[in-house]
This record gives sequence, structure tokens and C-alpha cells, in this order.
Amino acid sequence: MHNSFDPVNVQILPVRRVLVVDDDPDINRLLRTRLTARGFDVVTAASGEEALEALASTPADLIFLDISLPGINGLQTLAEIRQRRLDTAIIMTTAFGSEQIAVEALRQGADDYLRKPFESDEFRRVLERTVQRLELERQNRALRQQLEAHHRRLAAEVARAAEVQARLLPQMAPILSGFQLAAECIPARDVGGDFYDWRQPAPHLLSFWLCDVMGKGLDAALLMATVRAVMRAVVRNSPPAEAMRYVSAALDEDLHQSDRFVTLFLAQLDTSNGRLLSVDAGHGLAFVQRADGAIETFDEQRGLPLGILPGEPYHQRETVLHPGDALVVYSDGLVDARIDLELTPQVLAEHLHGASSALAMLDRLVTLLAPVQTPPDDMTLLVLYRKLDRM
Repeated sequence: MHNSFDPVNVQILPVRRVLVVDDDPDINRLLRTRLTARGFDVVTAASGEEALEALASTPADLIFLDISLPGINGLQTLAEIRQRRLDTAIIMTTAFGSEQIAVEALRQGADDYLRKPFESDEFRRVLERTVQRLELERQNRALRQQLEAHHRRLAAEVARAAEVQARLLPQMAPILSGFQLAAECIPARDVGGDFYDWRQPAPHLLSFWLCDVMGKGLDAALLMATVRAVMRAVVRNSPPAEAMRYVSAALDEDLHQSDRFVTLFLAQLDTSNGRLLSVDAGHGLAFVQRADGAIETFDEQRGLPLGILPGEPYHQRETVLHPGDALVVYSDGLVDARIDLELTPQVLAEHLHGASSALAMLDRLVTLLAPVQTPPDDMTLLVLYRKLDRM
């Protein structure tokens, strides 16, 4: 589909057909002669009624309309034409001394007026500026219509992109022995740069990650798709530190070219013993809430975001999740959306108090956004919970 907006190619209708309305046959003949000499197609009418009948069958681009007409006068004819919303410019013609009536006609929708008898220079000036004004209005209208159509096409494409992006996220949580996993992504716009994903290379192993591409909107979404494809391709059985070497090598060039960076939390869980290996690439928004309420963060092992320094070594952290423990990972969209709450890990843990499942914890975090009408940034949440029993 060709979606470029090209105002140079906007086509407008030329001003060609002119209707002269005057009950004086000499005036009609004079105007017909002058206008025909300038290349216009001219028809005449002797009354307002005749003019309206002519317009009903064949619209005119330009009308010379006498103010003093028998029957329906010029102002009444003007009002009827404007009520029909015709794409027509109207020049009122008036006898000398009745300029005040002409000014009233301008207030009621006329484009200009001419005094009788017509002086050649004044006739030329009024005709030229009226034609130019009408052509400019038509061009602006065509541009607006083209721009609106362009915006509609873009909106439709963005909507389709949002649908595709939503489908790229995992649709169901994995079945894990003794653990629960829940996640949600809420873009600030139709599409965004946050995402989460996971792979299960073995029944007892789960690799999962949460990524935040710098920025938001379509450009971030495009880069997000690239990052997602790379993560899916290289994160397999490898522990996080090894996987990050492959991820970094695959993405460094693209991130350098796009002048963007990506924060990332990558982890691998062994459900047989609760062992959790993780790498924090500049993300810094993750913590473990122990069953007794204690909070552990990952600050000491944090590395640089992807795209900052090629070849950056990433250090792996090991922890064990015991029954009742939960890992919470989130993007900065949550913190930025509720700066009034100062959402530190300790504050977030307070909001999670009493929740006894991954989904319940996720719901508590999403509820924090309830007062926010327009999130300032994409928000992604992931909760891994080790159940209190193995039932």
C-alpha cells in the first residue's frame, strides 16, 4: 500500500464555469464578452429564480450576482445559494451608491463586489482575487481531505500493528511445577517498546525476560520486534550470562545504528529446586519478596543497558526462591505513572501484602494505574511466585 502524503499531486477543480445574474441584458452581454475573452464558460440568468434553477442542474464555479433583481432579490438569492453549500464564489454587482448593501452581502457570504459601471482595472482585480481565493480554498480542502485519508490509513495500520504486537506476547502462562507466572504489557500508545517473553527448553527449566526499548510508539515497536526475534533465537538452554553474550553480539550493531538502547532482565528458573539465575542489563526494576516480607533487590549485579557499550560483560546472580517467595519485575512506566506514590520495591511490596498467587499480585500492581488516564510510558509487569505447597 502506498501511504505517502504528497501535497504536490493534489488535484483541484479549475474555475471555469461562470453564471451571470442580472435583469439588464446589456450587463449580461458585457460580462459574458469580458469573461469569455478570458477563457471562461459563461451562462446568464435574468432573475434569482432563473439562477437557482440553473444551479440546480449545473453548478457554477463563479457567480456575478446583481443585488437589485425582480422577484427574489440578490441578497435572498445569495442566502439560498449559501444554504445549498455549493462550492461557488459569488461576486455581488451593485449600482453606484449602494456599497452599504454590498457590505451587508459580504457579511452574508459573498466573496466580493463590483460597482456599476464596471471599470476595466477594478473588474480585473476583483475577478483575479476571487478566482485565486476560490482555487486556494479548493486546494486547502483537497489537502485536508488527503491528509485525513492519510491519517485514517495510518491509524488503520497502527491498529493492525497493535493487534500483531499483542499477539506476539505469550497468550498463556506456562505450566510450572510448584510455581506460577503472570505478566501483562500495557503500551502508552497503540504500540510500544516494552515486552515480556519466555521459553521452556525443558520441563523443569524456564527462561524468561522483560525488555524495555528506549522510547515509545512505532519506532520503539519496530526495534522491539527485532529484540524479540533475537531473544527467541539465542535464549535456549544457556544460563543468562552466556545467553547475554549472544544477545549483545546480535544486537549491538542494530542498536548502534538506531542510536537506541534496551534495558533487560533475563532469568532462568529451575523448578526442581527453585534456583533462579538472572542478569540485569541496566533495568534495575526487579526484586524478590520473601515469604516473611523481606525484600531483596538486584542492584549490586546490574550491568549497562544493551546498546551502550559493545562487548559489555554481564554478571549472573543466583538466588533461590522458597515457598511463598515472589520475583517481581516491572518497567519504569509503572514508576513514572505514579510518581506521587514513590513506588520503591518496599512500597510495591506493601501493595502486594496478602496476595497469595502470581495473578493476584499482578492485579494489585495493575490496579495502581487505575487513576491514570494516559500512562506516560509503556508499562510491563511480570510476577513469578513459588507456591506454598506443591499441590
